[in-house]
Order: sequence, then C-alpha cells, then structure tokens
Amino acid sequence: MDTKLWHDALQPMGNASAGAHRQCIAELNQLIEGDLPLQVFLEQLLPHLCTLLGGVAAVAWLKAAAAPGALFGVRYQMENIVGSVATQKKHERLVQIAWQQRQPMLAEPAPKPESAAELQTGAANPTSHPLLFGPVLHMSEPIALLEVVLRPRPEAFSAQDRHLYLRGIRLLAEKVYDGLRRRMSMPAATLQQATDHIQQLVAEVHALQHQILRTIEVRLQQFQGWAFDSLDENQAFAKMVHRLLDQHGLRVQCPECGYPAILRCLRAGNAKNGAFVFDHYLDSGRTFHGGPTTVPRLKVVPKPARRSAISNPA
Repeated sequence: MDTKLWHDALQPMGNASAGAHRQCIAELNQLIEGDLPLQVFLEQLLPHLCTLLGGVAAVAWLKAAAAPGALFGVRYQMENIVGSVATQKKHERLVQIAWQQRQPMLAEPAPKPESAAELQTGAANPTSHPLLFGPVLHMSEPIALLEVVLRPRPEAFSAQDRHLYLRGIRLLAEKVYDGLRRRMSMPAATLQQATDHIQQLVAEVHALQHQILRTIEVRLQQFQGWAFDSLDENQAFAKMVHRLLDQHGLRVQCPECGYPAILRCLRAGNAKNGAFVFDHYLDSGRTFHGGPTTVPRLKVVPKPARRSAISNPA
C-alpha cells in the first residue's frame, strides 16, 4: 500500500496533522525496509504505531523461545498503564486471549464492578484505557502481537469507530510482518498445517452447504399443493426448481423409493396440465415415480455421483 492510501486509511484515528501523518508513514516504511536488528526495529516501531493510531503507549509481544506458550514484550511508555502486580496479571491474561484470537481485537475498559463472566474468563481489560491488539500472522499463525494503548474516551466506541481501529491495526500488522520477515527465521510450512487448514475449510464448506440445502428445502416446500394454469407453466416451474438445485449440486428426493431425482412435469392420462414426477435412474433403468397434479412436498438431498464414476472409480 502506498503512502497516500496508508494516510487515507489511518488518518481518522490519529490526532496528528495530515503532514505529520504522511511523514510518520514514510518513516515507518523506511524502518521496515531498513536493516536495523530486531530489538531496535521494535523499539523504533512502537512510537510510530502510537502516532498513527492516536495511542499513548504500545507493546510488541513475541514468543519466548525458552518457555513454550510464554510471551515477552518490547514496551513503550507502559510504566503508568499497568502498575500493580494484580493489574499486570489481568493484563497478561488479556494479552494471551488476544494472541489466541488470530484477528484484531479492541478491549474497552471493563465497567466496575467486573461481571462474573469477565472475572471467570480473564477477558476483562483491567486498565482505564482502550487496548487495541493486532496479531502478526505467518501461515495463519501468530508470530507477534501488536498492542496499542489508546487514549481514554468518555463513551464507548461506536460501531464505525471500532471498525476503523480494527482495520487500522490489521493494516499495520500486515505491514509489520514484512519487517519481521527480514529479521526473524519464519517457521517452515508443513503438510500437517496444510491438512489441518483444508480439513477446517471442508468442515466450514459442509456447514454452509447444509445451510443452503435447508434454506432451499424450506422455501420449496411452500409450493406444496400449487398448480398452474397450463402444462407449459407447470413444466416451467419444474425446470426452475431443477435449475436452482443443480446450481448447488442438489436434487429432490423421490418420496416412493428415496432416490435423488429430478422434478419434472409430464403429460399423463387425464391430467390436462400434466403430472409432477420424480425422474431418476434405478438399477432397472430410468424410472418416473409419482404423478400428482399439484406440486408435491419436496425434500432436498445432495446430488449423487455420476453412474460412470460409481462403476469406474479412479
């Protein structure tokens, strides 16, 4: 993202002038592309985050190499934010939660007294400042966490302001990733990680597909008992249903044999406007079950595999 676009995205959050904002973004780009070692890079990064987001303090959290699960922070002006030992412990729990979120998080000061749920989960913000967190992700896993302490506010964030700050810290975290990649050894990709992500994606897709199936089924069942004024109109309705289902890999279930089928309307006997039938293939060949003159109750099921694929698996 170029300097102007960065300025346009981040300007609503800071109190600096437009010129100071652009200067800060230019300096941030130089810092990220420079050759300073990691510790110095982070120390110089934090004031820039405060300037761009209107913060008063900041921390860059990293994993502690000698203690799995532990984090250590490079701090900027945090001395007066979390003073007591009790406040520090609550703040550390909140940082752990923000790390696990894998997405930006804005924690406003907890109302007093803290709710029982907040005390139980440790999710309460123990400070008097809003805390903005942005994870820096590598292959969907956090390698660092940016925390910016914002100025106290007289009222809660509006939905629009919350969106702006979460977007701002996300953009900055993506930019900081480039700087960390220059200075840290990134974990190598593993097949197991890819497998886990694909399995999660498959589960999400299955859930969405089931939701689509149920939504379509509920809406189609509202047509039960409908009949149109001509064979052409009944056939047009059946084609619309099939087209909708086919786009989503679905079929209607034959109420007689339970097989996935295509709804059709055919000329039949004395039925002037045709009869609705379920067209499918059984072991005995192509079969038409049904025959009501009004739209039957439709149950939606997944489309079966093609018969050639079933008989000749690859």
